[in-house]
Amino acid sequence: MKIFSPRDLSYPITVIDLLKKRDDEVPRSEKLFNYTYETRVTEGDKWGGEKTIMKKFRQTFDASTEGKILRWFIKPGAVIERSGIPLLEIEEPCTHETQFGGLCVDCGRDMTQVDYLTKERDVDRATVNMAHDNTALLVSHKEAVAAEEDAKKRLLSARKLTLIVDLDQTVIHTTCERTIAEWQADPENPNHDAVKDVQGFQLADDNVSNVAANWYYVKMRPGLKDFFDRVSKLYEMHVYTMATRAYAQAVAKIIDPERKYFGDRILSRDENYTDKLKSLTRLFYQNTAMCVIIDDRADVWQYSPHLVRVPVFNFFPGAGDINASFLPKQQELVSFAKDKAPLAPKKTQPDEEPTISVSVAGKPAEPAPAPIPPDATNGDLQQLISLAATEDLEEQAKEQEKLIIAQQTERPLLQQQLIQDKEDEQAKDPESPVQVENGDAQQAEQPKVRHSILNDDDKGLEIIERNLLRVHRTFYDEYRKAKKVPAGGRIAELKGEKSPKKRSMDEFIPDVAEIMPRIKEEVLDGAVVVFSGIIPLGVDVLSSDFALWISSFGAEVNTNVTRRTTHVIANPDRKTTKVKRAARYPNIKIVNPEWMFQCCTRWEHVDETPYIIETDPNDRGGSPGPDLEDESVNGTGDEETEVPHSPIVEMSEEVWAAVDDELAEFMDESDTDAGNSTEVSEAEESDSSVNSTSRLQRRKKRTMERVTSLTNVVTAEKSSGLPSPETTGPEEEQGEDEEKAPEANGVAPDLQEEDDEALEAELLAGFDDSDEEE
Repeated sequence: MKIFSPRDLSYPITVIDLLKKRDDEVPRSEKLFNYTYETRVTEGDKWGGEKTIMKKFRQTFDASTEGKILRWFIKPGAVIERSGIPLLEIEEPCTHETQFGGLCVDCGRDMTQVDYLTKERDVDRATVNMAHDNTALLVSHKEAVAAEEDAKKRLLSARKLTLIVDLDQTVIHTTCERTIAEWQADPENPNHDAVKDVQGFQLADDNVSNVAANWYYVKMRPGLKDFFDRVSKLYEMHVYTMATRAYAQAVAKIIDPERKYFGDRILSRDENYTDKLKSLTRLFYQNTAMCVIIDDRADVWQYSPHLVRVPVFNFFPGAGDINASFLPKQQELVSFAKDKAPLAPKKTQPDEEPTISVSVAGKPAEPAPAPIPPDATNGDLQQLISLAATEDLEEQAKEQEKLIIAQQTERPLLQQQLIQDKEDEQAKDPESPVQVENGDAQQAEQPKVRHSILNDDDKGLEIIERNLLRVHRTFYDEYRKAKKVPAGGRIAELKGEKSPKKRSMDEFIPDVAEIMPRIKEEVLDGAVVVFSGIIPLGVDVLSSDFALWISSFGAEVNTNVTRRTTHVIANPDRKTTKVKRAARYPNIKIVNPEWMFQCCTRWEHVDETPYIIETDPNDRGGSPGPDLEDESVNGTGDEETEVPHSPIVEMSEEVWAAVDDELAEFMDESDTDAGNSTEVSEAEESDSSVNSTSRLQRRKKRTMERVTSLTNVVTAEKSSGLPSPETTGPEEEQGEDEEKAPEANGVAPDLQEEDDEALEAELLAGFDDSDEEE
């Protein structure tokens, strides 16, 4: 350890003599050398006066640590001008590179002690946490780098990479409903085969009030054991979950009972320092070039380039992620009805009807065989996910406890099965065949058919394994090519060439963070995608989960339909303006979200045909018109369903108030004119024809002025370019507005075509009627 000149000395200082020699053992606080320094001091004289003079002082430099002196960097007479100058080097008996709970692991010394000789705190020597199961074990930078180098060499020699594995909804799915145990014990239950391999456990430290026995039931993703057997030959696997450590260890006993896949490499929320995000640097200090992640959520990894995002495993409908209350709130996405969803391109039985629905995570949700009544599950997935907005960890734990209790007491899976049984009863043929026996007609008994609500046909691991194999193969292909170097040594010398310098290992090790994006960007390269009816209003389309996901596969996301658009990903239940616009162009493919899910999970550009949304033939065959340029044809990224145009003119409340006032004024003037007509003189009566004609002309003029002003108001409303409350883009009802647009003179077309003589006759008839009433 080098000892440097500290900052608390009065520089410059001059070394007088060295008190210790090389190889001397020195305890802490031992005197090492003497030095002098000068400083200004104020002295008084015998007459009470003061003066400032330079005075020299002698001082001793003490050792701040114990050990053996290896060498001196100074000698007597040396002048040290500033701090940070090396003075000597001492070999410490313990460097305190590894610490645990504030104590040195090697010597047991208390690292938190501080005194007047302390120049550097001992706790600052070890600040890196690389342990999975403990936050108190810390190592120094030197030890962390050395450990990573050893791990790197070990992986390269075994031709392996590192795989970070998430638990919930990635490789397992968990529920707390005791209905699972009842179905396991009932071979006649239609869900028995699906749950017979479900394993349960209890946590000793689980403190769920009002529940006698809190059981967790874990379903492993189909094919998980074989998946681990094959992948463990190519990857060194680590568990990284946002669940508690007790939960993670209990699950590990189920998925890895022999501890041959993960061992003690389990990192939980308790050791993660934060309950919101995951980070590779928590486990790997500097080098993450050989790390791959599999997780069902990308937001907790901040869309890391190391991530292989997997399809969500939802075996228990409605259960969701039991630990999601400690994660950031997921972006809610508009879902489309399962009964109208297009069929997925997979083989099914003839009597099956595969359906697709969209989960809040933006991925295919579990197929729900029967709707759940609103009062059946208070603790559903939406409530569980919404808890993540709470900042208080204790409050999150309490809310999660309430949801677990609600799941156990309300038993949503049982409620779904009862609803399914009821539907099965209603689906039975009431006209069953009649059997005739001994002349008596008897009703034939049909076998009772019950459908299960659980499906054990998930194929997600096959897709995950294929992607992992591709990453592994590409990494070691590039590593092998980069490792090849031109011949050196004696051969280079004979050729008159210089021998190449020995390269460090990092120079030819590829980086997964560069390999994976390069592979994924080829999938949808050249695709220009627009979302319609999928992302809710108020959500920034370009920063939404869908957009970030598909962008990582090379697609360009726009908020507007342009000539460059290649795909419109739309909700099949909503006919939006973007869909109608895109339908006019045969080169734009209008598909449902399942097409994007398949592309982004399989890492391949799948055929759009099975996912095409059928559009109105009239829209598909319509003329595009000159308005579809490279500029925007829709001002917003997301839109409402197109609303039929109302024949009622849309005006603001202020305009309607002005119309009411003008109408009231007109009626008052009419009453005033009628009252005045009864007070005319005899002379005026003799000339009544002239006056009535003049009065008629004045009324006609006022009427036309008022009608013209109202028409101008309507014209201003229509031509303002602002959307009505029912629309979400300036193109809404654009065609109809053009058809109803007023002419240039400011008068509505129907008024321009009005016959003046007919209007005059009608007004005269109205005045005659009013005169007769008077």
